[in-house]
Amino acid sequence: MGLDIGGSHTRGVLFHRRTPVREARSGSANVQNVPAEQARACLASVLFELGAPPTTPVVAGSGGVDTAHDAARLAGLIRSAGSLDPSARVMAVHDTRLILAAGGHTSGIALIAGTGSVAWGVDASGREVRAGGWGYLLGDEGSGYWIGREAVRRVLRRSQQPAAGDEGEELTRVVLEHAGVTEPTDLIGTFHDHPDRSHWAGLARPVCELATAGDAVASELAAAAAEHLAQLVLTVAGAMDEPLPVVVGGGLTGSVVGQRVAELLQGQGLSVTLLDREPVLGAPLLASATQA
Repeated sequence: MGLDIGGSHTRGVLFHRRTPVREARSGSANVQNVPAEQARACLASVLFELGAPPTTPVVAGSGGVDTAHDAARLAGLIRSAGSLDPSARVMAVHDTRLILAAGGHTSGIALIAGTGSVAWGVDASGREVRAGGWGYLLGDEGSGYWIGREAVRRVLRRSQQPAAGDEGEELTRVVLEHAGVTEPTDLIGTFHDHPDRSHWAGLARPVCELATAGDAVASELAAAAAEHLAQLVLTVAGAMDEPLPVVVGGGLTGSVVGQRVAELLQGQGLSVTLLDREPVLGAPLLASATQA
């Protein structure tokens, strides 16, 4: 079984000889985002739908798996949620490793451009380097949440400039509609009262659509996000001793932001793949590479 535990959703796939045979989805089971009991319930739902024998090996990728303790905690949560046999192998890793494997690589640099953001690299010797991944309170620049928060800030800033003109009007409309309020000043209370990461990260899609349509303010915001994300990769690449392929995954991958990230990195001579398949599909390669 492969599990991709994201900031917004959990995706599970049951494989037979590397071929997907069953899929399941639920809400986020990332304990950085939701209470442990809610995470366990989401995992239990996915594992029940997959219906695998209790001895089936599991490869799970999740944000926040930064230490051996984090990995053991997640593995324990998965075991308890699925009533797995004690003999079943449960491998818990940072979700960047799933993205790299889904891109067909066991060494390289993976960039997550989703609800959060982080870059992680590993070379052929097993040496690892990371950049970002500090969470939304300390970082996650360029992420979906960052775009949503910055969009709200730009709307608030515009509301305090009476002579702002029409620039930013479309962004204001999109943000107010998403937040369910009618006045920019209402955004302050709404944001602080309901600081749900997934909700505000949901603003990234309409902002990117505005940017694609040529809106100047949204385009500026998308470009800034891409710069932040590209810098994460360049930080990792600069610390490695050899050129490595880059795989970009996450909800922003197919957007104008993902495209701009690829352009920026290719301009620095890096080989870039914008992942067009589910990261969880990298689980079999990751499992076999770990056993080798």
